[in-house]
Amino acid sequence: MEIPAVITVLEGAFATDGGSISLLLEDGEGQRHNVLLTQHLLPVIESPGARRSGRLYFNGTIVEVRSEDELAIISSLKIAGIKAPAPAGNPSNTFANSQPGMTVGDDITDYFTKIAEGPEAALLYLVREVIGYVESEEYVTYARSHKS
Repeated sequence: MEIPAVITVLEGAFATDGGSISLLLEDGEGQRHNVLLTQHLLPVIESPGARRSGRLYFNGTIVEVRSEDELAIISSLKIAGIKAPAPAGNPSNTFANSQPGMTVGDDITDYFTKIAEGPEAALLYLVREVIGYVESEEYVTYARSHKS
């Protein structure tokens, strides 16, 4: 796997499937790459071609836990530039101004708070979430307990 040392984070998404995070990256050559950290809270669904729960992927390929490729990805993310898209539409915080309700999970609340701060803050939050989880012992333990 060829991991670029210098990357820029262009876009990110936080899924409500249990916490999957996807990052669109661009290397110094203008090539686009994708980092995906799959959810790790919902039950594992075993089916051919399905992504494994709680694992890191680079350009659609699973990254071995504590491998050199994983280290290269995390190292690149730690020094990555952020090139956030311009905010679209009304810049007001629609999450904070919405009707009373319930938000399941502090991570979702934290993410919406970062969105309110602007696109760059939201992308930086997602990058830090990926780095923090992949560097944690929880990641290793989860991956080992859900190996197929």
